[in-house]
Amino acid sequence: MHGVSAAVGFHLYLLAQPPGLPERLISAAPDAFFGHTSSTPGRPAGEPSRTRSAAAYLAACREAVPSIVADFRASARVDVEHDRADRAAGNTLRLPVSVLQQDWGAALGFDAAALWRAWAPDLVHTTVTCGHFVAEEAPDVVAKALRELVGR
Repeated sequence: MHGVSAAVGFHLYLLAQPPGLPERLISAAPDAFFGHTSSTPGRPAGEPSRTRSAAAYLAACREAVPSIVADFRASARVDVEHDRADRAAGNTLRLPVSVLQQDWGAALGFDAAALWRAWAPDLVHTTVTCGHFVAEEAPDVVAKALRELVGR
């Protein structure tokens, strides 16, 4: 990654580092870190989405730094191994899948729908215009997607 994609996704590399450093850095200023990484491009850096849940989200993140880092670390290591084994075996998700992707996700420089479709042949991929807190910022879009998913 480089340019805009590196600026948007820097935290993914930090969170994937071996135990110790990410936890220490994030725990030193968790609200600043999670506020920044959950903010939406176009809003001031470090300002989380303006929703009623933003404060609760930050509080929960403060308490869960080790778990959050472990989850991202796994996605860069053991999850990749499992994904490769599943792909080699020809495994896909046999259930209907719906993905709601923020419209700024394209800044990462990949086609998310194509990546999901490789795993989920029965995919509905929808791009939404909102920030990190999709359910709070676009509840009607989320409710519609859930209704359609359950109906498939």
